[in-house]
Amino acid sequence: MGYDAWRNYSDDDDALLVHGTAVSVDGCGLLILGPSGAGKSSLAIEMLALGAQLVSDDRVWLRASPTGLRLQAPQAVAGRIEARGLGLLSCTHKPEALLKFCLDLSQTCDRRLPFVQEVTRLGHNVSVILGGPLSPRAAALLLLLQNGFAGYD
Repeated sequence: MGYDAWRNYSDDDDALLVHGTAVSVDGCGLLILGPSGAGKSSLAIEMLALGAQLVSDDRVWLRASPTGLRLQAPQAVAGRIEARGLGLLSCTHKPEALLKFCLDLSQTCDRRLPFVQEVTRLGHNVSVILGGPLSPRAAALLLLLQNGFAGYD
């Protein structure tokens, strides 16, 4: 059985509990999915150092709202992030953010300008960026959350 980035670790029909990391920039959330060791927390730590805010690490709740999917931290992991080789670090965090983009480190794309895939979760469309083997850098992801994609004329 292969890796399922969207596996729900909850029995709640109205929410998803996924294995991932979520950060926020000005209230716009990025959900980073991928198997253990893929670099989710490391990428998030780089983004935090550049000004992003942690929402959750290791597990993330996705809950539907009228304006989209909300990212939230389970109480057990709120305010903590794992630094591989160092341990769990305390970190200020936002209680929630509106999901803007998802980066899936388990999916590969070798295009210089990859296409964004759309999936539907809990009745809302999610823009999924394929993350491997060349995952976007923290600074580029920060700019994406702040400004969105540029139009191609």
